[in-house]
Order: sequence, then C-alpha cells, then structure tokens
Amino acid sequence: MNKIIRIIAAAAFTFGIAAACTDLSDLEDRVDSLEGRVTALETLIPNLNANIEALQKLANGGTVNSATEKDGVWTIVLTNGETLTLTQGSVGVGNPPVMSVDKDGYWMVDYGTGATYILLDGNKVKAVGTDGKTPMFGVDANGFWTVSYDNGQTYAQVKGADGNPVSALPEGEAKDPYFEDVKVVDGNLEIVLRSGEKITVPVLTDFLCAIETSGLQMFAPGETKPFNVTLKGVKNTMVTAPSGWKATLSEAADNKAVLTVTAPVPAKSTIADSGSDVTILAFSEQNYAAISKIQVQLTDAPVVINPIANVTAGEATETSLTYNIATADATSWKYIHQKEADAAPDAAKIAAEGTEGTGTSLTLEGLESGTAYVLYVLPVNGSIQGNVASAVNTTIEVVVVINDLYQAYLDGKEIEIAGKKFSKAANGDPILKAAASKTDATFKNTFHQKETAVVFLEAEGENTLALTSVAEIKGNIAIVSRYTDKPVTIEWNSNIKLMNGTFALDNVILDGNGIAVGYFMNNANSTADFSGVYLNNVTVKNITKPILYANVATYGFKEFVVTNSSFHVAAGAQAKFQLFNFYKSSVLHTYKKIIFDNNIVYSDDTAHQVQIFNYDQNIAQSGTPWEVEVSICNNTIYNLPSNNGYFKFYQVKSMKMNKNIFWADPTTTIASYCMIIYSEAQDGTVFDTTDNIAYGLTGKWTIAHSNSKFIPTVNVVEKTENDPLTVDITNGIFTPATEYAAYGAQR
Repeated sequence: MNKIIRIIAAAAFTFGIAAACTDLSDLEDRVDSLEGRVTALETLIPNLNANIEALQKLANGGTVNSATEKDGVWTIVLTNGETLTLTQGSVGVGNPPVMSVDKDGYWMVDYGTGATYILLDGNKVKAVGTDGKTPMFGVDANGFWTVSYDNGQTYAQVKGADGNPVSALPEGEAKDPYFEDVKVVDGNLEIVLRSGEKITVPVLTDFLCAIETSGLQMFAPGETKPFNVTLKGVKNTMVTAPSGWKATLSEAADNKAVLTVTAPVPAKSTIADSGSDVTILAFSEQNYAAISKIQVQLTDAPVVINPIANVTAGEATETSLTYNIATADATSWKYIHQKEADAAPDAAKIAAEGTEGTGTSLTLEGLESGTAYVLYVLPVNGSIQGNVASAVNTTIEVVVVINDLYQAYLDGKEIEIAGKKFSKAANGDPILKAAASKTDATFKNTFHQKETAVVFLEAEGENTLALTSVAEIKGNIAIVSRYTDKPVTIEWNSNIKLMNGTFALDNVILDGNGIAVGYFMNNANSTADFSGVYLNNVTVKNITKPILYANVATYGFKEFVVTNSSFHVAAGAQAKFQLFNFYKSSVLHTYKKIIFDNNIVYSDDTAHQVQIFNYDQNIAQSGTPWEVEVSICNNTIYNLPSNNGYFKFYQVKSMKMNKNIFWADPTTTIASYCMIIYSEAQDGTVFDTTDNIAYGLTGKWTIAHSNSKFIPTVNVVEKTENDPLTVDITNGIFTPATEYAAYGAQR
C-alpha cells in the first residue's frame, strides 16, 4: 500500500468480553469508581466491532452500491450485496486501540494518542489481502485490553509502546469520536478518520451483484439448489466452486438471475471439498469488480430428491413472451401458459395436460397484445413432482392511432364513447353525414325516431350542421365526428327529446350561439327511463341555458356519463343556472351511474353561479333502493362559484370527488360549496371527498352545504395561496401548475 490508513479499532462483542473476562462482576467490583464507563463500554462494543469490520472491508477495495445515514448510523450496502454499518459519535470509552495499516499491509496499533504506532502485540498480522485478519479486542479481569486473532476463541493481553498492559478504563473524562466526518461527495463515500486520514470509496448505484441468501448452506451428496441473484449493471461474470461442486448462473432478466449449485457425490476414487465458497465475480461496464459468495458444506445425509423450478419473466413483444426456467433435482418439466385472468392450474392439471419443456428458455408466440399471461411450470424427477413455479409477463400493448373512425367502424372495430360501445355487428351499418353548406339543416334526419343509428359527421371548411327542429331519440343513437382531428360543429336552435334508448356524442362542437330558444336535451314525452346519455370529448360553446332539462318527473336516466368535455358559459347566460337539471324528478332511485370526470366548466364573466347536477329538493322521492354510483374527478371549474352546491343529489350508493380544481375570482365575496345531499339518512362511509384544491374567493370553499344531510368531518377544501392555473380563456385551455399537475382536467 502507498499510504497508511488509520482505523479506529473495535472492542469485542459482549460475548468477546465474556470469553476474556471470566467474572465481569469481579471487574466491576475492582473498578466500582468507574462503573459508569464500564457500562458505556459494554453498550458500545457492538458498534465498535461493526466499525472495524466495515472499515477493513472498505480498505480492502470494496465498492459501495448505496450509503444512507440516519441518526448518526450509516448503512452501507456493498456492490456484492453485503450490508455494513458505521456509527458516528462520541464513544466515551476512554483509551481504545487506534489501528493503522503500514505500507506492507500489516496491522499497527497505538493506544490513546494516535501518534506512536507499533506492530500489533509485536507480531506481523496481515490486515489486507485474502489472508487478512480482523483483531477482536476484549477487556480482562484487571481492566486491561486483550486481543484475539481466532474470532474470540482465545485472548491475550496486548502491550503498549512501553511494553506494559494497556488500561481500557483511564482516569478522567473520556471522549473518542469514531470519525471526524462521513459523507457522500461527488459519487464517493468519504470517511475521514480521527487521525485525519481519508478513505474514499466509489458509490456505484447502478452496479450490484447480490446473492439473495445468507448463512451456511448445507447440501446432501448430489443435491442441487437454486439461489436468486440480483444483477444490476453487470457486463460479465465468472462463477467458481469448490472441487467437485458445480455452479452455473443463468442469463439475467429484469435484473434477476438464478445461481444453481450442485453438490458432489463423493466416491472412493474421487476427492471433493466438503465445504467452501461458491463465488460470483462480476464486472461492471466501467470494469469495477464485485465478489459475491455463499458458503456451502456437504453433509453425509442421504440424498433427498426435491425437484425445484424457478421461473422469471424475460423479453416481451406485442405478440410473444419469453421466460427463463432454472431447475434443480429435476429430470424434466411441464408447463401451462395462459392469461392471468384465468384460474391457476394445479400440479395434477399441469402433469395431465401440460406441455413438455426443454432447456432454460421458453418463448410463446401468437399472443394478444397488452395482455398479462402466466407461465406455470411443474418440475419432475421420475415419479416425484415438485411445487409449481410461476411468473407473470405482459405483452406490449399495440397502440393503434385511428384517425378515420368511420372507416374503422366499417372494418368491424368498436367505437367507445364514454364507456358505451357501438359496433357494426351490434348496431348495423353506419350513416355518413357531410355538411353540405355553411349551415346544413338536414342533420336531424339522420337519427330522428330511428331504432338504431351510428352517424359519422364530416364537414369542409366552415360548413356546420344545424338542429333547427325537434329531434326524438327512440333507440340507440351515436353521433361522432368522422375524423378525430376534425370535430364537426352542430348549432342547436331546437331540442333533442330523450324519450327512450341511449344517446351518445363524441368529438363534436355544440354551439349554443348565444340563443335562448331552449335546452339542447330534455325528456319530454318520455315513455320509459332513458338507458343512458354519454358525452365524450364534446365542446359546448356559448351556453345560456342548461344542456339538459328533464321536465318529465316520473322517468329518469339510468346512466349519465360526461367525460373529457368542455363547457363555456356565455356572458348572456342566466345569473344562476344548472348545467344538467333533473328538475322535479321523483325517481332519482332509478339512476345507477353518474360520472363527470376530466371536464372543464368555465366562464369569462363573473356574473354567474352554476350547479352542474341539480334537482328540486322539495320533490318527494318515490322508491328505493338507492344504487347510483357517482364519480366527480379531475375537473376544472373556473370562475363559476356555487353558492348552492355544484352537485346536488338525494342519496347515493357511493361518491368519489377527488383531484378537482375549483377556481373563482379572488375578489368574489360569496362562499362556494361542492355538494348537497338531501336524503334524511346517508351513510357517510360511502363518500370520498378528499384531495381537492381551490383558489380565490374571500369566503370559504366548503365540501358540503350547511343544508346537506351529510357533512364530512373535514368540510373545507384546501385553499391554495398561489394560482394553480395558467389560463388561455380564448381557446378554453387551463393548464395546472407543476405542483398540481395531477389535479384538474388532464389534457
């Protein structure tokens, strides 16, 4: 070595003291005036031992994978997976041996001063290299330091520079910091010793070779065992084993590999090691090395056959999956490969129906994309079966960007609108409607009173479609813009009557044009509960009246789903109005699902207050049970405070209201409420109204209105001091600040 490395030596563990001092109480009797320091020495011995062991391994060229500190204790994981600890602080044990290593690699020692070093007990004891020893210090019955070189089995007094025994319990106050400093700097662990010497060890967070087991591993003759190994940043490896033993390391997959070790079967004509180390020497891309090992030993017990398999997931493509299979004590193996959603097979099923496997790798092809599969493997040795091993692997999902939805529908693909699916097989041939003029009034004819119709819209230039007279929905109707990047504008000057069936809109622009003629949808002349309304990616402009006005009280909507849409309240709108008004409904128990997720509702005029879902709470309800499940998540509601609550319901089966942003002009003086529940009894456990934020108002942002029959324990929305939004009001774009990126509409 080119320089002296000084290391503060460790005293023995508590059992080491017991070995060197046959009667600790006798020692305490002899030095009762120093009782406090004896107790402190006993308490700190484990830390001292751990320190010298750690420092010796670091000085021997160890490299570090991670180093973390808590309360003065450093936990150091080496690149071979071994964990060491270093404890900083004042040890208070007085006169500990201060160790160093001379240029030839031998231990040197000084007692107390750290200035005069001599050979340890006059002997040349190796500190580094494969034959290096770790001295263990103890205290004898007379309070003098002792040393052991055989792991605490025998001890002898050590002598100081004057040739006399060294007291472990000096007079006066004793202070002994282990280190001047320990820190991680520029990718290195730096340890500054009391003497001022520095040990610098690289911290390689992307390099690790760790065998995931510890302790002595016992093998019967001929027995094979697999051991999991974590490999990170490993370029290549070399595996060695004792004479007669076999050890192989599988290819790594997702940083995992399997070390398979087979014990020898000794015979008169052969010689085999009964015990030693199996070692993996790993090299990183930067040619750092890590040595990971397990100690193995051969027993004379009879061979017990125990077939074992270890399965890990390998490479995945859109239609194929690869698995790595390692076996021990197995002469063959069978497998079943199936979707994760299917019931897992037992050993009997795999034995009877499984496919014979060979080798250590298996690739299955012709699979569905974006699907999780499981490989089940049964290891076999003759008539003996082992336990079933398995691993999950998932094919890569094929993301097909479809621009022409009309052609995709013709080709047999499903069109999904806010969770509702339409297909040619289920809903028949599509209707293609092109806007023939700037304002084409023939739009109604494509779906009015039809039993089923999937209508695809297209328009050139500024051409639009117009609803100029009442259209009736009496079947399953979907209206979709043909091209995903070309939403078609529909001007409404009249109503759509939702009488029975389903109605879905996707990727269209509804323009109220500032008119006050009526509501876009109502349920006038209904003959049954409407199955569902589904709005997705709908932009509604110039709103002056509710989008829905349910004026027939005795029929409702089983499902009402609005996702990924935007609603702009025009300056001419009513000062207080409802976006979706269930009005005087007496059958709210017929509603099963209400979803309002990932939407934007906004105004550039501060004169409005809004309710998004509303009904007249004075109307008695006629039935039970209440089964509606409500989701109100990731919405941005801008400059539309709600003095009467944004969402009004009678009773719900469940309600989620999370990750919403509520925004109002900071000069607005009213309070704003998120919801009102009007049932006489409502189970509070079905509500999750946490994790929302609000900005603005001089009044409070409150979850539940004071008139609500259910009020949560925490009834205030978290109010942010800083504006959480960047706003482009002209284009209706509202971008959350970085710290609120998960809140509000996700666009």
